[in-house]
Amino acid sequence: MLPDNFDFAMLPATQGTGSVSLEEIGMLKSDIENIDYAMTSYLKIDLALEAQTNEGREKVPVLWQAPERAFQVKNEKSLRDQRGALKLPLISVERTAINKNPANKGSFQAQIYSREGDQRTGRMVVAKRIVKDKTRNFAVAQSMRSLPKSSTIQKYYPRINKKIIIQTLSIPIPVYVELDYKINIKTEYQQQMNELMAPFIARTGQINSFVMKRNGHRYEAFIQPAFAHNNNMSNLNEDIRMFSTDINIKVLGYLIGEGENDDRNLVRIDENTVEITYPRESEPLPGESPFTFD
Repeated sequence: MLPDNFDFAMLPATQGTGSVSLEEIGMLKSDIENIDYAMTSYLKIDLALEAQTNEGREKVPVLWQAPERAFQVKNEKSLRDQRGALKLPLISVERTAINKNPANKGSFQAQIYSREGDQRTGRMVVAKRIVKDKTRNFAVAQSMRSLPKSSTIQKYYPRINKKIIIQTLSIPIPVYVELDYKINIKTEYQQQMNELMAPFIARTGQINSFVMKRNGHRYEAFIQPAFAHNNNMSNLNEDIRMFSTDINIKVLGYLIGEGENDDRNLVRIDENTVEITYPRESEPLPGESPFTFD
C-alpha cells in the first residue's frame, strides 16, 4: 500500500503538458534506510510483542541498535530505572551485514547500461501513456495538409494517424542486495522469553519467510532456523539475572537509485520522436528575383 504523503520522493518537475502524480506511478525510491525502517516497523507494528511484567502486561520496547547511554538517559528515561539499569524485557535490532550476491539477483535478471555510456546503471520503463493533445495536433495538421483549400470537410474527422506521442516513465533498474539483521531479546524471566520467541517461530507457520512493506515496496525476509541463547543462569555471580536470545533474519531487498548522492532523477519522463523536419524557404524573399533552376 502507498503512503498518504509523497513529498519525500524524488519526482522531476512536470514536463510538457499534463501532470504526473506519484499515485499514478506507484513507485517510490528504495534505499537501505527504507529496508531498515521496514524491519523495525515489522517488529513494532506487525508483531507488536507484549510480555507479562511486575506492573502488568506491557508492550515491549523495540530499539534500533543500542543508543549511547548518556543520550538515552536524557531522552528516553522510561527505559531505565532509578539506578540507570535498562528495564527488561527489551528488544534491539541491528543490521550486521550487507551482501551483493550475484547469485540472488531477484526477478530483474539482466544488466542494462546507461545510454550515456558512463558505465552507470540503465533504466526500466514502468508506465506509458499517450499524450492526447500533441497527438491530436499532428493528426489535425496532417489532415489539413492533405485537404484542398476549398474543401468543406471538417478537420477533426476521424482518420488513421501514425504520429502518436507516447510519454514514458522510467526508473533505474533495481539492484538486489542481501541484508542480515540480528534481533536481540533480553528478559529477566524465562516466561517472558518464551512469550517473545513464540511469534518468531509460529507466525510464519511451516515456513521461515515473511514479507515486509514500506512505501509501496515489498521485501522478502527469511528467519534463520537457529535461535542462539546467551543466558547467565549457570554462574553464581552477583550480576543481574538475564535471559538473552539472538534471532538472525536475512532480507532480500533491492535498491532503486543511488539515494541522496544520486545526481539523476529517480523518475524520468520522456516522449518519443514522431517527425523530424528541416526548415527551408519555399518562396524568395520580398524584393528579390525568383529562384532559377538549371
